[in-house]
Amino acid sequence: MAKRLVVAALVMHGCSKLSEAGIHEKWGCPCGQHTTSVPRHSQISPGVVRKIQRHMACLPEGWLQ
Repeated sequence: MAKRLVVAALVMHGCSKLSEAGIHEKWGCPCGQHTTSVPRHSQISPGVVRKIQRHMACLPEGWLQ
């Protein structure tokens, strides 16, 4: 999946970028309880996409489709 699609879905659901240190970007959910790391690659593997979905548990089901 393209990174721009993941970032667009995060922004659309109210998530915000917390930091840009290193080779990942750290994103936080609107409730403030969940965070995830998004790699800076142009393409993100399916396994990493699933991990991002699990980490952002407060977002609605199917938010990243």
